[in-house]
Amino acid sequence: MDTQEALKTRRSIRAFTKEVPDRETIRECLEAATWAPSATNQQPWEFIVLTGVELKQVCDLIEERFAEDLGDIDPFGNLPDVCRERQQEIMTTLMQIAHEEGIDGNEIFERSLRFFDAPVGVYFVTYKRNDNQYAVSVAAAIENFLLAARARGLGTCWLTVTVVCREALKKYLGLPEDKELAGGVALGYPDMTSPFNTFPRTREPVDACTFWKGFT
Repeated sequence: MDTQEALKTRRSIRAFTKEVPDRETIRECLEAATWAPSATNQQPWEFIVLTGVELKQVCDLIEERFAEDLGDIDPFGNLPDVCRERQQEIMTTLMQIAHEEGIDGNEIFERSLRFFDAPVGVYFVTYKRNDNQYAVSVAAAIENFLLAARARGLGTCWLTVTVVCREALKKYLGLPEDKELAGGVALGYPDMTSPFNTFPRTREPVDACTFWKGFT
């Protein structure tokens, strides 16, 4: 699979088979993550890979603590209009699929707290900083990981909700104070019989979000 195909066929997977990817395949995806660019090559990342009982306990912790830790934070508040429209489009699609499948709409969100019941969950860890150097470095590593997984027939879903309970998770995972969870990714083999994994996706035309300066 070439780079363009991996880029354009990668999608967020929200239904997985129960098959656990083998450790070496996951390691290859993590190695791809380590080849991401980072600020002055500091490589400010670590990875925690969970499956089985360990993943279940993390999911239980998230479900138990999420509402309290979210508090009054509105993760979708103050969105730019154009971003809100795109978000509403995907949420409407997911709710329509849930209705057609006889699933309560709230369950989709609840599944996201459980890494969509994927057999593997991966946390990307970095060091605390007051600027965004490490955040963008780890984001690049996550993207490398997603693409490497796609190239190997695996499915992924990058889930920000899995780090809302970051302090409780840090304690459970034994992370020191100077580190933080940057993101969580569900990993496994995609269930391509699920309509949650097959609906059409959209992207804005590149010319709609590109501004050329100095070109003739």
